[in-house]
Amino acid sequence: MPPMLRLYLAGPEVFRPDAAQEGARLQALCAAAGAQGLFPLHAEGVDIRQACLDMIDAADAMVANITPFRGTHMDPGTAFEMGYAEARGKPVFLWSADPRPLLERHPPLADGRDGEGHLVEDWGKPENLMIVPDGRTVWSSPEEAIAAAMAALDFAVRNHDLQRRTRRSVAIAVAVSLAAALLAGSLADWLIGW
Repeated sequence: MPPMLRLYLAGPEVFRPDAAQEGARLQALCAAAGAQGLFPLHAEGVDIRQACLDMIDAADAMVANITPFRGTHMDPGTAFEMGYAEARGKPVFLWSADPRPLLERHPPLADGRDGEGHLVEDWGKPENLMIVPDGRTVWSSPEEAIAAAMAALDFAVRNHDLQRRTRRSVAIAVAVSLAAALLAGSLADWLIGW
């Protein structure tokens, strides 16, 4: 039986007044999908940054909440964690409770620029294109993002398990062949010596 997949649950939920309950809810969603949810709620006195990085390293993938937090954009800590996960080769699955494109959430005043004269991205995405590159889906709920992660990772796990079983079968076949060859050689020596 393949090991249970581990999903790091990134997002601003850790700042909620009911963070522990929300973390338990997200972990229960992962458990219902057949995964272990790693929720980064840490006690005081812990090196939170390092503890989060360690959890990401231990995870098979990340499910990240990119819902706007304290403004137009997502939580910056979650953005950092996503970059770290991607640099470590971990797949990242996104969800947002606000799927509106940035242009709708932060309408430009004139010439596509905001009140400070900066361009407002017009890529039709709910977040900066470095967060949501072309081809990446932003799901509307954690349930959908978890299901997408499980579907994508299930194939990889099954493939890895098949490779492991195939290697074991080949090793057994080689051992049996070697034993048969040694036995045949011993039998031939005995017959010749007779």
